[in-house]
Amino acid sequence: MDALVINLARSADRMAFQATQLEQLGVPYQRVEAMDAGELDTTTYQAKAYDWERPLRDTEVACCLSHAKAWRIVLESKRPHLILEDDALLCSRTSAILQALASYPNYDCVNLETRGRSKMVSKEKIPLIGDFKISKLIQDKSGAAAYVLWPSGAERILHWIEKRGLGLADAVIAMGPSLRHGQIEPAAALQMDCCHLYGIECPLETGTNIHYKDKPKVWNVLPFYKRRTLAQIKIALRKGRAFASAESKEIKPSKVSFQFNDES
Repeated sequence: MDALVINLARSADRMAFQATQLEQLGVPYQRVEAMDAGELDTTTYQAKAYDWERPLRDTEVACCLSHAKAWRIVLESKRPHLILEDDALLCSRTSAILQALASYPNYDCVNLETRGRSKMVSKEKIPLIGDFKISKLIQDKSGAAAYVLWPSGAERILHWIEKRGLGLADAVIAMGPSLRHGQIEPAAALQMDCCHLYGIECPLETGTNIHYKDKPKVWNVLPFYKRRTLAQIKIALRKGRAFASAESKEIKPSKVSFQFNDES
């Protein structure tokens, strides 16, 4: 299974890290040119920024369009890929995890990462390799740094944004179309800005390219309130249906497969 690394042209240090990391793990990869918000024309931004639950920053539109490039590659290739943002840190068992996941065609998307927030997952866990298992992901909070996407999932997501418009990339994956969605436990990846949460040595200092701008203002907020309310109802129904068979928990990273400090 190949990896697709979403990377801005001006972030050469991040791409160099990913190249080294993936080569050491034995994972073939392809760089996907991320869209730079500074190069996003006004017409495209205006057409894409107001379909979500709130107005999107130009950096958020650019991020979602960058992920959409990767989704199209998955769909056109007709095979699953590991999709990475260029600040993702992978565990040492990633290659074996990807090989094992290749034999699980009953998923549309499987999330490898954690971001220090709780997720709602099924109590039933399917053994994968070693201590790693897959649970059904009922509700995610955030994060699109490391996930395996199958062509079936790519098709559903691309169809969804074509009909509904763009959104936050991680939220579109988690709360957009209904996907057969899995979660790796313990987590096999995290963004490097989360290393300090788990006592993991951070190999490269990174900062967000997304949130440095203020959210755009609009005079008519009613359409956004309506979308937000409908989304919250959808989440509540999803959680309600899975209440008896699911649990809310923070997915911790693998202690054995990361440099982990138990005293943290």
